[in-house]
Amino acid sequence: MDVKKFYEEIGGSYQNAVAIMMNDALIARMLGKFMTANSYAQIVSSYEQKDYRAVFAASHALKGVAGNLALTPLYELASAITEATRHSDDVNLDKEIEELRKAYNLIEIKYSEHIA
Repeated sequence: MDVKKFYEEIGGSYQNAVAIMMNDALIARMLGKFMTANSYAQIVSSYEQKDYRAVFAASHALKGVAGNLALTPLYELASAITEATRHSDDVNLDKEIEELRKAYNLIEIKYSEHIA
């Protein structure tokens, strides 16, 4: 298990994660729970269905979790999607959803390489 390497390769903040969770074992456990959560899938599915309120709710949840885990790129994308859908019932987020997909896929790959 190399939690620090995971954070380096995804562009996250290992220092912030340690400051919040205190040790690598807890970080790894919480990352495992994150990997089984469905906020990311809910964002993509809701966006495809043009359910912007559901996109807002799921992106807001992802923003919180990504922030607590210091998954910086994912946090920033979830924040942008949250704000774009906060007061809008019709918004084009194709670019943001694609960037979110890439960031999440990278996290999945690096999680399996360094932590799982």
